[in-house]
This record gives sequence, structure tokens and C-alpha cells, in this order.
Amino acid sequence: MITISSSDIIKNPSYIMKPEDIIFVKDAKGHAIRSVVLPYSLYEKVQEKIEDELYLFKNAKALSKEAYDDFLEIETVVESDENEAR
Repeated sequence: MITISSSDIIKNPSYIMKPEDIIFVKDAKGHAIRSVVLPYSLYEKVQEKIEDELYLFKNAKALSKEAYDDFLEIETVVESDENEAR
């Protein structure tokens, strides 16, 4: 794993165009890591997990326990037993 600054990308664009390792990109002023660059072959292996995490991250408020409790107050949830369906 490599840590570079955002100004390093300008000097050497191959860091993000053809990454050979996981690269952490920190901002030049705050020195905090802001981005991660993955080689595409690695991304293909973890793509589904990343997409699942992004979904949870983007919808955290809607998927919270409080939102679920509010949903149950509004909606009637019907659960069927498999034996009754037969």
C-alpha cells in the first residue's frame, strides 16, 4: 500500500491511471486520507461487497431501527407461514 498526496497525482498520473497497488490519497494541506485507488483486478474481486456497503452508507437513515419502527407503525406487515400456503 502506498500513501501519496494529491499533488503527486499531478506529477505522476500513472498512480491513478495504472495502479499496481492500493493507493491512499491524502490532501496536500490537511494530510488526511481522502481517497483510495484500487487496481481494477482487485476491484472486480470485491465489487459486490463495495456496492453493498455503498448502498448501506447512502441509505443509512432509511435503514435505521428508528425508520423501521416508524414503518411498522404505518404499515401492516403480513407474514405467511409456509404450511398455510400449501
